[in-house]
Amino acid sequence: MGRGGAVRVGLLLLVALAVTPGSARAKSALELDLRVGPAVPIADFADSVDSGAFLSGTLFIHSHPTTSFGLEVGGNLAHSKGSQDTSIFQLTPVVRLEAPLANRKGKGYLLLGAGYYQVNSESPASHFRHGDLGFNIGLGFLIRLSQNMMAGFDVRYHHIVDSGSDLDYLVPGVLLTFNP
Repeated sequence: MGRGGAVRVGLLLLVALAVTPGSARAKSALELDLRVGPAVPIADFADSVDSGAFLSGTLFIHSHPTTSFGLEVGGNLAHSKGSQDTSIFQLTPVVRLEAPLANRKGKGYLLLGAGYYQVNSESPASHFRHGDLGFNIGLGFLIRLSQNMMAGFDVRYHHIVDSGSDLDYLVPGVLLTFNP
């Protein structure tokens, strides 16, 4: 499938998720997600750093039974290779398109985000920090543990448009979500 075909399939999936009735969300319009997982560099980025740890928190507002908007704050820690250490901070608005799982005790979702990524790189010879634009896309699911808590798993692809070279990494993560 070519790039145009993949884009059309992605758009059809977004529309299907947006119009699916029902939801596994709690009664509160707010949700706090805490996420942790390894940040695994891919493509050219893998040549310059090793895997690191990813941590994030996202505050979501449920605007519709199948749509949530949020602001994610997170970062990659402890990327290193040789004497160079790299960390990445991100501040990204996100949209999450949700569909209930068959048992209605959870939900699957597609997440899209774009925003600011700050890359810090330090070695004995130099230290630089720069901000870049980037995006992330992911798929995941959440299972209800109680009325106010869910747990789940997702995988996200991050792409940072860097002035020197693009930075790409995958984050398979586990989540805990809380509804006040």
